[in-house]
Amino acid sequence: MAVSTKNQIATIRALRFLEAAQDDLYSSLKRVASGERIHRAADDPAGLVISEKLRAQIASIEQGINNSEISISMVQTAENALAEVQNLLIHMRQLALSAANTGTNDENLVFTLQAELENALESIDRVSRNTQFAGKTLLDGSNGVSGVANGEDLFFMSASVNTQTSPLTGFVVNVTQTAKQATHTGTIETVDVSGLVLSITEGGKTVTIIGERNDDAKKYAQKIQEAIETNGLQLDVEFTTQGTFLDVQSVDLTLRHQKFGSRSSFELTSSEDGVLGAEENVKMVIQNGLDVQGTIQGEGATGRGHILKGNWDNRQTEGLVLSYTGEELGEVGNVIVKQNALTFQIGPNQEQQAQILIENTGANTFSRGLPNDSGFENLRDIDVTTTQGARDAILLVDDAMNRLSHIRSTLGAFQKNTLQTNVENLEIASENLNAAESVIRDSDVAFEVLNFVKNRMLNDAASAAIAQANRIHVRSLSKILESEESRWNSWNNKV
Repeated sequence: MAVSTKNQIATIRALRFLEAAQDDLYSSLKRVASGERIHRAADDPAGLVISEKLRAQIASIEQGINNSEISISMVQTAENALAEVQNLLIHMRQLALSAANTGTNDENLVFTLQAELENALESIDRVSRNTQFAGKTLLDGSNGVSGVANGEDLFFMSASVNTQTSPLTGFVVNVTQTAKQATHTGTIETVDVSGLVLSITEGGKTVTIIGERNDDAKKYAQKIQEAIETNGLQLDVEFTTQGTFLDVQSVDLTLRHQKFGSRSSFELTSSEDGVLGAEENVKMVIQNGLDVQGTIQGEGATGRGHILKGNWDNRQTEGLVLSYTGEELGEVGNVIVKQNALTFQIGPNQEQQAQILIENTGANTFSRGLPNDSGFENLRDIDVTTTQGARDAILLVDDAMNRLSHIRSTLGAFQKNTLQTNVENLEIASENLNAAESVIRDSDVAFEVLNFVKNRMLNDAASAAIAQANRIHVRSLSKILESEESRWNSWNNKV
């Protein structure tokens, strides 16, 4: 083998292995020190692409969790304020019941009760105006669906997150059937009153009226009216007498349910055949009430009592709730709707959003369009200075409490079933994605330490090999030089 003085092949080869061992050694040190296997695209191009996508998804999920937790705080703020409104309504019901106790009340007490009611109504309005979250007012209707109905006896009640904003002219409301109350009319003859037993049942409550010897038809009708009012049956009693003031021959009596619709009914049983059109001891079920029927903007709607609600599969009017208490058929008006639902970005992707409505809870938005004998248009109008006003105030407050309970339950369901569930789901997803990203990007410390030890040994061995190669090369050159010098000297001696 030829020995080169310019290029030391063995040393060059050893140096190449040394450089490779040093590169691997530095890489192992970097992976152990940083905990990451991929620092640049050259380390693992495909792994880097997947890892960066996972990192972006993880960061987005963390933001989605933060968004959901902030949204939960907002919903809790609104719900706590509504709880205070609920307490005010409960107190208002107590005041209305006290005002209805006309047997013991005097004028001063009634006006004091009215003043306290108005103060409670102001408090409800104040809560509606002032409840805020991070400067955003929550209960003034700016975060719900606002609506205005144009038409006699037509009222906007509420809408859902799926209700669309109406055209400038509004959604046209067409009524094909008006709401009716369950009603029964019959006759009571004076000759049939003595010993007559009449039972009337409504809403699980039953009253029994027994005719006495000296009763006539008018007195018996008055007993029916008094028993119904005393026991809280939701029935109105109307009667007209036939005959003279001193000799009442008969009474035409009408029983009418206070609520509209086919679901509101009552029962009647008479011990005498023909009284109020009943058969002897045969229960008569009065269920002839009707629900309002019609369309909204040409789309189907479902009636319940005097309430008309857009069907769930409607494109524009889904969830839109209207009240119609009139008697006219055909086009009865229009309703202008503007959608302002709160939108929460609760997921890592564009389409992962949730919406909720927080309705206006001002006093004048409760019990709108609820039929009552006092003509109160909403809760803000109640006046308990009259007996009928006190009774109707109880009706309106009960309706307001029901609506408020519905609003609170909607917020609670949204918090529990949408936001909190979403947080739990995102936390699990974040955990799994972090595990996947760790597999791809994080270094295996045990493996990298093993590589580090191996590469350090190779580095030492390569360094030693280079030194040994250099010594061998120098020794070989020395021997060659000595041999050549000896030959040279031998040749000179011969000459």
